[in-house]
Formats: sequence, structure tokens, C-alpha cells
Amino acid sequence: MTIKDVEQQLGVPRATIRFYEKEKLISPIRGSNGYRDYSADDVSRLKEIILLRKIGLSVNDVEDILDGARTLTEVLEENINKLQTQMEELNGAIVLTKKIQDDSLDTNRLDIDKYWNILEDEERKGGKFMDIAKDIVRTEKRVVFSFMGWTDRDGNLYNSASDIGKFCGLVILIACIYCVVRNEWSAKNFVFGMSGVLVLIAVEGIISIPLYFLSKKSEWVKENRIKALIISMGIVAAVFVVAAMILN
Repeated sequence: MTIKDVEQQLGVPRATIRFYEKEKLISPIRGSNGYRDYSADDVSRLKEIILLRKIGLSVNDVEDILDGARTLTEVLEENINKLQTQMEELNGAIVLTKKIQDDSLDTNRLDIDKYWNILEDEERKGGKFMDIAKDIVRTEKRVVFSFMGWTDRDGNLYNSASDIGKFCGLVILIACIYCVVRNEWSAKNFVFGMSGVLVLIAVEGIISIPLYFLSKKSEWVKENRIKALIISMGIVAAVFVVAAMILN
């Protein structure tokens, strides 16, 4: 069965099918012509995946079920609790939204104090509203990733195929430069050059974590991340050199 046949049978776009393939939730075989050939089992698994996703399970939840990492009963119980929490939050938000709408039919102004008091009263009674703590988590995560240099200027993670390709190309280039400097083209020198870059990146990531928390207290560290990073890496390198000398 071709992907077009699966699209028509299940009523989902091929991009969705490709996504589940990328996540390794399904693995259709390739025919002699090089095209994917979807079996009845593949279609049945796709139906299961789509069904579980539509009732609110995450891709990770679905993967756990298919791999047997967690039982269906366990995951469904967690999903029910999550959906009930969401319903409570949404019901509280809907009630207050309708009240604000009814009271503001003749004006575009919002009586903040009035509805703030209503919100507090409803929460004291056990009413549920949207959890704004998630906004803090998302914002803090973006700040951390930005501080560590893992995002572009718009705050998006470097995770596209182009970004990964550029990074791999840079690592290979540095490995080649190392071979030229050593004047010996060998697998050992090439791998050593690549591993050196990866080690530096790992060290930078480790050092960046305490620097991030330090930047909350030190304005200089916050405004001079690169300088602070270079100084920190220099100190770490000096410590390793001294330790090596002592051990020798």
C-alpha cells in the first residue's frame, strides 16, 4: 500500500504519517522500487497511534505503550487525570469569560479590580483556572537556552537540519585543520580533532550552568557572558594542568 492509499484510507495528511515514521512509531518496509510499502499491520498501528493522540496522549506516551515501557491502563489513568484538570481550568475560565463579556457589552473597558476579586473568590472556593506557572517555565527555559548559546536571536532552538549540518561541517573542518597542523592525515588525528571540539562544547555547557545562576546575582556576568565563559574555561584548564603536573 502506498502512502497515498494510507492518506485516503485514514484521512490524514502524509506529513503526519511521515512524522510518526520519523519518531519510529511505525517502520514500513521499502519495496524493490525504493518506495515505502505500508502493510495492513502498519495501517492498524497508525490507527492506534492516531486514536491515542486524539484522546490527548503525547507522542512519548504512545511510544511507551507501543514499546511496552508502560501499560495502557497506567497511561490512560494519567491521561484521565490530566484531562480532568484541564476541564476544571477551562470551565473556570469559561465562566469568568462569559461574566466579563456580559458585563462589558456596552464598553471596551475592563474593571480590573472587580474581576480580580471575583477570580480570587472563585479560587478560594476551589475553582480552577489556567496554570500560569507554565508561562514561567517556558520563559525560563528560553532564557537558559539563550544564555547558553543554544538559540538564535529570535529565541528559537538550533535544531533544524541546516543548523545540524553547519555544526557537523564545522566539526569536520576543525578536524581537517588539526590534521594539517599535525602534517599527518590519519584516522587517529581526525578523530582526535573532532573529539577535541566535542569536549570543548561539553565543557562550555557544563560551565554555562553555574554561570547562568551567577548571572542572576552579578550584572557583569550577565552582560559579559563570553568573557566570563573564557575566564572560567581558562581557570578549569589551569586546574587540569596543575593537577596533571602534581600527578606526574
